[in-house]
Amino acid sequence: MTVTGTLTWLGGGRSTDVHEGHERSGYLVTGLAVVLFALVSAVVVIAAPAASGGWHAAVITLVAVPAALIAATIGRALATRKPGRLPDRLGLTARIAVAVLAGVLLAELAATALFGGTVDRLLDDKAQRGVATGAGVLAAVTELEAARTERDTAARAVDTAQADIDNALVIARCEFNPTPECPQTRITGVPGRGPEAQTANAMLDDARARHTAAQERVTRADLRVAADEQAVSAARTAAFADADRGIGARWLVMHEESARSAGVLLLRLLTIAAFVLLALLPLILRWWRGETSLDRHAAYRAVKEQAELDADTAVVRKRAEVRVESEALRAERELEATRLAVEADAAIDRERQRTRIIAAIGGIELGVTEPRRLAEGRAATAQRAADTAQRGATAQRGAELPAADRKDSTVPEPSAPNLPAAVAPAAIAPAESRRQLAETEPKGGIELPIIGQVPFSDTAARWIRPLVPTFVANAIDTATHPLRTARQAFEEVEEITFTLRRTRKVTIETQDSPHAHPGGYQLAPEAWHANRVAATVVDSVGYDVAADPRGTEVDAARKAGLAAGRAEELAARRGPRELPPGH
Repeated sequence: MTVTGTLTWLGGGRSTDVHEGHERSGYLVTGLAVVLFALVSAVVVIAAPAASGGWHAAVITLVAVPAALIAATIGRALATRKPGRLPDRLGLTARIAVAVLAGVLLAELAATALFGGTVDRLLDDKAQRGVATGAGVLAAVTELEAARTERDTAARAVDTAQADIDNALVIARCEFNPTPECPQTRITGVPGRGPEAQTANAMLDDARARHTAAQERVTRADLRVAADEQAVSAARTAAFADADRGIGARWLVMHEESARSAGVLLLRLLTIAAFVLLALLPLILRWWRGETSLDRHAAYRAVKEQAELDADTAVVRKRAEVRVESEALRAERELEATRLAVEADAAIDRERQRTRIIAAIGGIELGVTEPRRLAEGRAATAQRAADTAQRGATAQRGAELPAADRKDSTVPEPSAPNLPAAVAPAAIAPAESRRQLAETEPKGGIELPIIGQVPFSDTAARWIRPLVPTFVANAIDTATHPLRTARQAFEEVEEITFTLRRTRKVTIETQDSPHAHPGGYQLAPEAWHANRVAATVVDSVGYDVAADPRGTEVDAARKAGLAAGRAEELAARRGPRELPPGH
């Protein structure tokens, strides 16, 4: 990166993105302001410790380099504009506060170097005043005082010994040769070398010995006092040299001096203002430069990215809401299905209990005997169909129904939709043949506790009906004329796009009775023929249809156009109905 590119970057831009000349010049000037602030910071950080002394050059360099980098970082932050149209008041306030703090700190350091002479003089005076109170000086002075006291004691001992020598010499002389000038109270007055004279000489020798010892003590005391005086001088010199002259002490002295002197205070305030202005110079130049094309492009990209992020957030939130709603709907449907199943089970149990209660009233238990097996009636049906074909009647093989359990006619059977309706042979046979076939049909009966089995017939029904309640008569008549069962199957498919598939099959069964019952219920007269045919289809294999009272029997002309029945055409078979092969 070139010098121009570096200055442009420090000024808050990039040389590759700035194409206008005046804008490039603005970024260069701002970058120069950042560099100037960093250099001045480094110089101040070097000068302040150097003036205080005691700092190694390598240490000063290690401190100055980070200080310059920090100052450059602050200037770069002030020169850079935040992307977007909205003002960044909080960020701008924080950056201005940091810049002002850095400017004040540098100004104080510069002031300690600027007032170097005054600060040194004040520090010397303060150190001189603090010498007498130094710990080392106090200890040395204490030792010196002790040495001087010992010397004085030794000097007094010398004086005492000298006085003892003088007294002992006078007494010794007066004892040897008494004179009128001698102290008469201390001598015997007998001349010569007597015992008293010898005692006086011994006392003189003792005083002289004590005087000699005291003289030696004084000599030693003089030497100690001289040494202690030198120690005190050294301690005072060391205390003066060890006085605090660091940056903190210099700043305190400068602060005290500025508090006492108005000129020093004014100069200090001017220094602070100059350094704060220097720290804020990149921001001032950025405001002066105004909004550039680089700032507009950066704002455009920021707004675009924010809009895209907002759109993605809205989409994700909407998807989450849809997922929540889907889960809620699924849970509601499962709950509804469970509730319907429980209600259906309850209805079935209720209906079964009601049927049992009706059957148990009056001690009468109703039962329906099963008709004979369909296999026994198939042979007679085939024989009658052959006889009918020989007489030229058009017949088709009747559809065989599976054996039905008459005790429970509500069991659903498999259904094959879209098949043509199977036509039984007796459906288009003459009325006489149908009546003959009906006479040989297998019939069921009703089981009574005492009477036994009573066949299903109108005579038995008329015989029993007056003896039982109305609802029992209705039940007997229903057994005489079996119910017609009609099934409608609906297949409902609900498909949800969330990989959930549920299929529900609903079977609706309707039942009605063919005859009106006295005192019971009344059916429409038009339903008799259809109910008779339906009852015959359900309960017999080869059923016949009596003459339609409404005139619906097939005439000879229409029967002539019917083709003879073939085995492969709509043949009845056991089991569920199904489509022909190949479909």
